[in-house]
Amino acid sequence: MKLLLTSNGITSPEIENALTTFIDGRTNLRVAIIPTASDLIKWVLEKEEDTAPYDSVAKLLKETGSLENLPQYLYYKNKEYDVIFVDLKEDPTTIKEKLQNIDIIDVLGGDINWLLDWSKKSGFNKYLKDLLNDGVIYCGSSAGSALVTPDIGLDWWESKWKLDHIGLGIVDFCLAVHQKEEDLVKNEEALTIKRSRYGIDYSWNIYLLQDGQALMVNGDTVEHIGPGTRKYI
Repeated sequence: MKLLLTSNGITSPEIENALTTFIDGRTNLRVAIIPTASDLIKWVLEKEEDTAPYDSVAKLLKETGSLENLPQYLYYKNKEYDVIFVDLKEDPTTIKEKLQNIDIIDVLGGDINWLLDWSKKSGFNKYLKDLLNDGVIYCGSSAGSALVTPDIGLDWWESKWKLDHIGLGIVDFCLAVHQKEEDLVKNEEALTIKRSRYGIDYSWNIYLLQDGQALMVNGDTVEHIGPGTRKYI
């Protein structure tokens, strides 16, 4: 399996070089961009006891005026790849058919709970690993990266809540995205405390991922790449 997990997409030469390595000289690639996490969300509850709707703080694709203005779309089109959008709220059969002949799946950031929910409602969670085993490259940014981890709830989950925090578990580590160099030490300490109080056995490594960095997963090999300090706990 080949996965490139980032905080904010293909935004550094190191990340682009990693993707080039994965592509290995192939041309005329077909890319599916999944924008579902960045929907304008009104009815997602952050905690089980919440009752009022809220506006997601995710990047709202509608504010760009067109999906074709997205940096990810323009990046792939500039390479003359065939790019389609696949919304996980579409008919599940249609989604699966669209993804059968794809070379790269790029899952955008936004609201991770919303993305996880629709991954399961659409059945995407049931066959994504098979696609990756067949050679599809997975690129994730922020929520799109967290989706494939075993647990998405380190920052918010408590044992009293029944909300789903179990990720797809395609990789065996977790992520803290959008980290800043000057905050790494205090964030490492805070995450260590959170993990110890999580309420379940939290045995996975947690990578602190800065913008411009990525986890390059090639089979059983995991490499932390990109500028700045690279930390995990």
